[in-house]
Amino acid sequence: MRAYETSTETYREVAAHFDIGINTLVRWVQRARELGDVAPFDRGGGWRSPVELAILHRLVAERPDRTTDELTRAYNAASAAAARVHRSSILRALRRSGYVFKKNGRDRSNRIVRASKPSGAPSAGGSGA
Repeated sequence: MRAYETSTETYREVAAHFDIGINTLVRWVQRARELGDVAPFDRGGGWRSPVELAILHRLVAERPDRTTDELTRAYNAASAAAARVHRSSILRALRRSGYVFKKNGRDRSNRIVRASKPSGAPSAGGSGA
């Protein structure tokens, strides 16, 4: 932005010199003229998960063999009516918390456990053969 303001070059020339888009430079110059600053704006609020992790973690610890449907029903029973959530919200919250679903080889029963850390370094070749 300062390079444009202190030179006689066009927007196109300055943008090419710094390898940025012309519209980006135009916005920066306009912003500096209007606000006197080009510092980035604060980040927006974004979306917050409606799932209370303390309740979810307690339910998983009580009975880790629940299916996601059972876990969702238990969560909704433990929460206020306005705080009830869909099964997909529970699944996303479990994933964000580092939980995975394990199956027993004999009877194929589910249980929810924390994900383990990968063992060893990733292979350089990637082909495995």
